[in-house]
Amino acid sequence: MPELKIIGRRPAFEALEADLPVTKILLQDSADRNFANKIVHLAKSKRIQLKVVDKNTLHRLSEGENHQGILLYLPEVSAPTLQELLASIKNEKYPAVVLLDGIEDPHNFGAILRVADGAGIHGVIIPNRRSAKLSPGTIKASAGAALHVPVVEVTNLARAMDTLKEAGFWLVGAEMEGAKNVWELDFKMPTGFVLGREGQGLHRLIKEKCDFLTMLPMHGKVNSLNVSTAAAVVFYERVRQLGM
Repeated sequence: MPELKIIGRRPAFEALEADLPVTKILLQDSADRNFANKIVHLAKSKRIQLKVVDKNTLHRLSEGENHQGILLYLPEVSAPTLQELLASIKNEKYPAVVLLDGIEDPHNFGAILRVADGAGIHGVIIPNRRSAKLSPGTIKASAGAALHVPVVEVTNLARAMDTLKEAGFWLVGAEMEGAKNVWELDFKMPTGFVLGREGQGLHRLIKEKCDFLTMLPMHGKVNSLNVSTAAAVVFYERVRQLGM
């Protein structure tokens, strides 16, 4: 995984306060005094290189994201393997992971990571093709949560599902035509939530490998929710059931 850029004020503070290995801070020369003073203080206390640059330089390096006057660099990050993730959560009573089937929008990916972090999800699994990756946009959309939720890339999502089943996980696919409402399922079990593409849902093979299909009833004129909104409802039903 290449060097990561953290863009925007909230993700930047999240990274600095979490003592992540930030290598360099770029601060806009016209940033407001209070904000600039806080960043300078943090940079000095943590012995992080700080460079003051103009707005155009930040805009170019931020790849179109709203930088809000700051950009941080992290060194190359090694993503865990699926086996490493499973080993790290083997002592959890009811572990939960998320598998994303074709989520290509970095902002949706970031929003899902934010919800996953809040709901105590232990990891997110994505295919290494046709999927959003950890990018500046993803990290910013996650409000920094992308830095705390392990993200595993696999070459074959269906094979990863088989591995999870062998490890004792039950796979719950979110589908418009799911057989059960989400609150009819019992989440007192190792759970793999499987989320698919907006408008198209899960690929056929991925859907067939799910142990359960679940749906959210829609009572209005719109027949579906944004995938990150649906993720929030499903993840937090598990939180409610487990009394977390």
